[in-house]
Amino acid sequence: MKLTIDGKEVEAKPGETILNVARRAGIEIPALCAEPRLAPFDSCGVCAVEVEGRGVVKACSTPVAEGMVVLTRSERAEEVRRTALELLLSAHWGDCIAPCQLACPAHTDCQGYVGLTANGLYLEALKLLYEKLPLPATLGRICPAPCEEACR
Repeated sequence: MKLTIDGKEVEAKPGETILNVARRAGIEIPALCAEPRLAPFDSCGVCAVEVEGRGVVKACSTPVAEGMVVLTRSERAEEVRRTALELLLSAHWGDCIAPCQLACPAHTDCQGYVGLTANGLYLEALKLLYEKLPLPATLGRICPAPCEEACR
């Protein structure tokens, strides 16, 4: 499929995100929470772009569509990015790991797990849990869920 990012026509595969397509095309979109090895989490909002007909969206979690027109440097997108960064900095605890992961006694990638399950990638989600937890079935039974209170 084809779409346009900042006036440049680019090729994409169905299911790819705007951020991944832009990166492959050499188009820079700032992003703090996007990690290629993890499922999209879209927590920071710094990757905001404007899509014609849709408004401002998060590039890290928005799938591309045929004929989509994306503006990475529009006034609206840059304002959203600026606000997102100001909010992040106002509540930054000096850590770069998600607060929910820091609060988890097993340091499980909670947001990665939620993102994978939300996208229907259940086996990948289980693999992620098994990285840190030898008995992941205990999560829903005995876990006091300190991650929920720590989450921004």
